[in-house]
Amino acid sequence: MTKFDPFSRRKFLTGFAVAAGSTLIPQNVLAEPLPLPVSQELELIPERITLSLTADPAHSQAVTWRTGKAIASVRAQVAPASANPNFEKAAVSVTALASTANIPGDKIVGEYTAQFEGLRPNTRYSYRVGDGTTWSEWNSFQTASDKPEAFRFLYLGDEQNNIKSLWSRSIRAAYGKAPDARFIVHAGDLLAEGYDDRLWDEWSNAMGFIGAVVPSLPTPGNHDLHRTPGKPNSKEVLSVSPLWRQHFTLPMNGPKDVDELKQQAYYIDYQGVRFISLDVNVYSNEAFAESAKQRVGDAQLAWLEQLLRDNPNRWTVVIQHQPMYPIAKGRDYVEMRNALLPLYDKYHVDLVLQGHDHCYARTHKLAAGKVVSPSQSGTIYAISVSGPKMYEIEDTFAPLRAKALGHTQAFQVIEVDGDTLTYNAYAIEGETIDRFRLVKQVSGTTTYSDL
Repeated sequence: MTKFDPFSRRKFLTGFAVAAGSTLIPQNVLAEPLPLPVSQELELIPERITLSLTADPAHSQAVTWRTGKAIASVRAQVAPASANPNFEKAAVSVTALASTANIPGDKIVGEYTAQFEGLRPNTRYSYRVGDGTTWSEWNSFQTASDKPEAFRFLYLGDEQNNIKSLWSRSIRAAYGKAPDARFIVHAGDLLAEGYDDRLWDEWSNAMGFIGAVVPSLPTPGNHDLHRTPGKPNSKEVLSVSPLWRQHFTLPMNGPKDVDELKQQAYYIDYQGVRFISLDVNVYSNEAFAESAKQRVGDAQLAWLEQLLRDNPNRWTVVIQHQPMYPIAKGRDYVEMRNALLPLYDKYHVDLVLQGHDHCYARTHKLAAGKVVSPSQSGTIYAISVSGPKMYEIEDTFAPLRAKALGHTQAFQVIEVDGDTLTYNAYAIEGETIDRFRLVKQVSGTTTYSDL
């Protein structure tokens, strides 16, 4: 039997160098650069990755993200999705736009946005973001078709409060019900204070991977306009906090020469539906300067009428924060109804998705502020809340409502298939709380039925 000859101390130390404090370090490791401290490595990892729809969702896709340390050279990569892991070899790099942001604690972070162009319609892609060395995981998205085809999307009312602890369950329930949803409509008040980066961190954490695989289509609410107290006074500005545009890259096709509404009022044509994000804060009893209200409000109305008049799509959906027919106590928006209802009626808007009132409500089909028959021209207005803050229901507009429900976190799955739009509302524990269907007629009007 061969006798085992253990290493002597001299032999054992041959392949090592002795550093201070008698720490044994392999000599071949000393020839390599020492790795960054863990804390610095973590600051290079992409976080808050969020997809946004673009003005051409069949051929492009936008993504934003952040790193804990500002990086000058960042990029994104995209490739057709495949089960074969070698898909990485086909990835194309896109240079990202980089900027910095100051966050609490006098810390400077990196903010980035990239846009993938020249994509094929109705195609799944995988992408990642990073600096060329430190990358995110590979995530996926699907481009829109360039013609009308069936699809589903999610609609969420105010998120706003207790985002990480309680709103997180709403977005998870919604995604679980419709993981094939093409995008998420957020009807405003994503946060209680739009200027607070800590709340954006909660929102991004609550979204989790969902934000990186399902694009967002957000409309600003009054809380999203809030600025750091006195910098400037939020009652004197009509634009969102800068953090909004650091987390979303949205179409720049809103009213011309109205800087306040950039990426707040915009539209997207998606597979036979025109979605219009309308910033109705200007019409909603907020204490803005009258000159600014008139300038911005008039420009947005002219823009809206052109979009409705020149709409080539079969369906029209408007997304706005404050509701036309409030359900919460002490609220009424006469100025807003006077401005918008004539256009909604004239151009046959099919559906208006709203938030703000922290209850669930849905009207019958309405025209000129009155209930009309299921086959007449008219619009249906919905209000929903996905966050935990709740209000009490008031009866002012009760005769117009088909459904009303308080103290319930909810989400909606809306399906469009040719001439049929099906609306499904769920409590986040799975109970169906409302359903209806609209069927388009040759005349352009709809036939409405409860389900």
